[in-house]
Amino acid sequence: MSVLVLTCALLSSVHPQAEPAVEGRALWIPAWELTNPGAVRRAVIGAAEYRFNAIFVQVRYRGDALYIPNRCVSYYSNPEPRSIYIKNQPEDFDPLALVIEEGHAWGLSVHAWVTCFEITGGFVPPEENHVVNRHPEWVSVDRWGNRMNLGHRAWLDPGIPEVRDYTTSVLLDIVSNYEVDGLHLDYVRYEGPDMGYSSVAVSEFWVRTGLEPDPNDEAWRSWRRDNITEFVDRVQREAREINPEIVISAAVFSDRVVEAYKYICQDWGYWLEEGLINLALPMSYSLNEGTIGRQTLDAVLHSGDSLVYTGIALRNLSDDGKLLDPSVVLSHIEAVRAAGADGVALFSYSDFKELILAGMTPDYLFPEPAEEPAFEHW
Repeated sequence: MSVLVLTCALLSSVHPQAEPAVEGRALWIPAWELTNPGAVRRAVIGAAEYRFNAIFVQVRYRGDALYIPNRCVSYYSNPEPRSIYIKNQPEDFDPLALVIEEGHAWGLSVHAWVTCFEITGGFVPPEENHVVNRHPEWVSVDRWGNRMNLGHRAWLDPGIPEVRDYTTSVLLDIVSNYEVDGLHLDYVRYEGPDMGYSSVAVSEFWVRTGLEPDPNDEAWRSWRRDNITEFVDRVQREAREINPEIVISAAVFSDRVVEAYKYICQDWGYWLEEGLINLALPMSYSLNEGTIGRQTLDAVLHSGDSLVYTGIALRNLSDDGKLLDPSVVLSHIEAVRAAGADGVALFSYSDFKELILAGMTPDYLFPEPAEEPAFEHW
């Protein structure tokens, strides 16, 4: 590194950049923060007071609903059960409707955050109408034929056409019944290279190619990538038919080339370049500013006419789970800005509350308000 480059790098680390007037500032709000009307309002007000301009609110946690399915119209079949997180609330309690009402009143854009293919987590759903009980044959198996553990983290197999049909219908029901600003796709991928070998999926692949699946075979990986891309494409096309202004976004693995493209079949660079999504949120949860910057720059270079908000963690997710100091969070935000992203997303509100309790003021991360960037609509 030359002396000039080194000096500039040191200066930039000492003197933070000026806050942009236009910048996406998003906050992920998980399902367990939406348990009652008071909790919903506190989350929305907290986001507004700390100068966020977008909230991603988890309304489909694991094959369940933190909203009312078929609320006004029933164009799309949606049999999913009420979420365990709002079981003790009155039947008319609708977290998504309340978030939209409160969020828009506070000037926030509201994105419905939906978990796509992972449909259990930590417990076996007791409801008869839960998808794992209605369609056990859709649950993913590994390449040795072992079915996923429903009590841990079961996934539906994206290689089954009916799985993609079902999930699309559930998501479109949300779009058709709620005035959300965006639909945010999470877990829109395969869970790993050794999963997704259900008999139906294997048969589909054989019909398409005449081959047996091999995890090291590019034909098998390509077919799996096509399944995910086909799903994203269908969701965005049909969602935009319902609401032409809706923002379609996806939380994606930040290592675009190896982890995302090769291992989990998530070709999000293509989604950006072809306009299948308006916004990518690469989850750059590293503690290293250089890594965050490089991953952000890679996303920006492949964004086409779409936007990039880099997702950063508020906690050390890879080691001791320790909450990060606000100064570290700010340095990560500045690394994202320096790499040219359109915005930043913080994971998550649960950790953000702890930073507030520890004394972080509204002026620390975002001293001035910023306007949300404009999205292209196709």
